[in-house]
Amino acid sequence: MPEDYRQAFIVRTIDKSRGWYTQSLSLRGLPEPMTWEMAWFIDQQVADGYSINTNRLGELRRGLVLAVEHGSSVARTARSLTALTHEEWGREVRGALMRTHTSANPHLPAWVENGLKHVQDRLAHAYHDGEWWRLNVWNPALDRRIPQREHEPNGRTVANFSQLTTGWFREAAKWWLSVQLSTERYVWSSVKSRLDHLKWFQWYIDEAGCAGPQLVDSPEKLRPWLLGFVTSLNSHTAMTGPNKGGRLAKNSRRGPLVTIEAFYRWIYDNRAEAVSVLGDRRWAGLGLEHTVLFRLEDKPRLTNQLPDDMALEDEVISTIAAGSGVLAASKAEGGLDDRQAFHALMLLIRTGRRMNEVLMMDFEPLLPLLTTGKQKDKGPDGFVARLAYQQTKITGGEPPTIPVDQEIVDIIRLQQKWAREFIAAQGSPEGTEPPYLFLQTKNNRLGKRPYASATFHSRLGVLTEKLAITDSVGRPVKISKTHTFRHTRATDLINAGVPIHVVMRYLGHVTPAMTMHYAKTLAVTAEREFLRYKKVTADGRTAEVNPSDLYDLLHLDQRADRVLPNGWCMLPPRQVCSKGNACLTCDKFVTDTSHRDELQHQLQQSEALIARRQTQFTARHGEPMGEDNIWLAGRLAETRALTKVLVALDQVSVHEDGHLRAVRGAGAADRPEP
Repeated sequence: MPEDYRQAFIVRTIDKSRGWYTQSLSLRGLPEPMTWEMAWFIDQQVADGYSINTNRLGELRRGLVLAVEHGSSVARTARSLTALTHEEWGREVRGALMRTHTSANPHLPAWVENGLKHVQDRLAHAYHDGEWWRLNVWNPALDRRIPQREHEPNGRTVANFSQLTTGWFREAAKWWLSVQLSTERYVWSSVKSRLDHLKWFQWYIDEAGCAGPQLVDSPEKLRPWLLGFVTSLNSHTAMTGPNKGGRLAKNSRRGPLVTIEAFYRWIYDNRAEAVSVLGDRRWAGLGLEHTVLFRLEDKPRLTNQLPDDMALEDEVISTIAAGSGVLAASKAEGGLDDRQAFHALMLLIRTGRRMNEVLMMDFEPLLPLLTTGKQKDKGPDGFVARLAYQQTKITGGEPPTIPVDQEIVDIIRLQQKWAREFIAAQGSPEGTEPPYLFLQTKNNRLGKRPYASATFHSRLGVLTEKLAITDSVGRPVKISKTHTFRHTRATDLINAGVPIHVVMRYLGHVTPAMTMHYAKTLAVTAEREFLRYKKVTADGRTAEVNPSDLYDLLHLDQRADRVLPNGWCMLPPRQVCSKGNACLTCDKFVTDTSHRDELQHQLQQSEALIARRQTQFTARHGEPMGEDNIWLAGRLAETRALTKVLVALDQVSVHEDGHLRAVRGAGAADRPEP
């Protein structure tokens, strides 16, 4: 037996008391073509890293031999495993058992059906000599012709077009989606979602009927027919999800309408080619009315409202981290015995990566920092490496890496140690390294397949039940909603004052709008931090605004355009600043002690700049600039404003009742306090 076969074939017991075991597998008794098909299937399974259950395959062979020897005439004359469906082979085995009264495993017919399903799936792709997209079942794991990204999170899921029972619709849908996938307009997950949308349209065709690709036999009937589809979606009862028992969510109703419209618009644009490729001349009859099937009011508005619990409180994060050891604990201790899930959760919490970005990391994801020379004063929490991850959602932008500290490096090293031990236990040669850091543990002898997101989600669901964590207002926290860790990380970074462009780079975003989508400042945090400091204006007087009203006016988490490097701008949103960069002399500018260091630095920089320019001016003109010089006047105004602000921040006190003292801003006559 070849070495790779020996490692893949599961040893079965013959006589435990005598220590008799075997890995042998017999294919005798089958017609020769079936023998070759079974041998080819086994070879493919071994090459893909699957384990070979010799007991199950032995029973499959025995059931097939019964069917070809004692089944119906169809089974007795069959020469290929594809001559009958797996369900039909199961019925043949049942009939053969009744005719021969053979004492057999009572589960034999079911084992034959299940085993043959996998064999026939592989054979269907091997025997198909046409274009890959013409198959009704698209399986990227078995058909290497299907376009895939190098790291596809859903790459092992199947797209089954068999539920599109209308022939012209099914063939056109396969062609359309194959082109979108081949040209990289869609990724595999997009194909899956669009196929789900098309199934809604098939459901309506079954219910209402249609007149072929044109849907109706005259343009006047098209609008009423389509309105019926819209009405059916609007009246459909949701069977699962948060809207269970009620109407489908807006996005669930909008999706099928948008997809069907995009499908018909594309077919219309390529209708001549459709006639040739699909062999159906009816596609040539599409008209302009098929390019805009639905009106704007037919399609619900796209909603993307974030729930209030997307950013977790510090106490909640600490509780989750403290209780996460349940994932790694043995089952005897009440745990889940899944050290990989424990490591993955720790990385999610600490890095803010998406779930698939963690689960699909390369086995060696650590890179050296992009620094030169020796770093001075690097503390124990300083960055020590860069972490590379698979960016599967956004294309373009910077290379997907983030700086990480020693704690994250330690987690990576522990997971690498676990993965090496797992691969070695599967029989891999010593020193073998899998392609992924987190590994699927079933049928993954070579470590080719990453840890499944569905498995991880299930583990976190169990952890949620065991820990039963609630937030400060008593709402239960679902740890399985892994994107909350990303929102929380983004919120922490922005609340800590990290510049937006740095947060963008850290999150792997290509536009600020994407980053601000995550920047949900907790209301209690924003108000508490804002009211900690008294606000003073550009001329050093305390702002004549109640602090609570000031907070409501600013809405800092929603008005990032008004946040300045050294304070805030109180200009109403619809007004345009006429001061250029001279915020220091603007009466809409306020600041507080949280910006004192920056203000002091600006004053020093401004004074140094004035001194340099005076030196240059004197060298060129023989005398220094006068105060009537427009540039010098502007800079002196800024330095005077900075001086007043710093004096006010250091000396202005609060009222006796504890409220912050507020006075008029710059440019307005001062008034006594009421």
